[in-house]
Amino acid sequence: MSNLSPLRPFALIALVAGIFLSITSLRAQDGVDEYASYWKCSDGQTYGLVADGSKREFYVPSGLSPIFFSGVKKGATYTGTVYVGDQKVAVTGPVTKNDTMITLVAADGRKWVLEFSHK
Repeated sequence: MSNLSPLRPFALIALVAGIFLSITSLRAQDGVDEYASYWKCSDGQTYGLVADGSKREFYVPSGLSPIFFSGVKKGATYTGTVYVGDQKVAVTGPVTKNDTMITLVAADGRKWVLEFSHK
């Protein structure tokens, strides 16, 4: 006769399930959405917004996440730099009262309009 308790297989299953759920939970935390919201731009891209106080940055939400805009929001105005290829373009522009559209305008007249897409 064996001294194994009939509950031993269930304990082993519970242990394995617990380990699996812990690993799955860690992976979910790694995949946490780092963007406050997503914005569709007039250039055809969708960018993820990272906001920290008055600092604002928009990134292409993919593997390397190249930066599109870096700057600040002061009142109803965004001021900063748009990165287009190898160029750094100084921009400024308004954000609507309901924070759903941002227009960034360069001194040479180039314009990017970002419209809130989703969180």
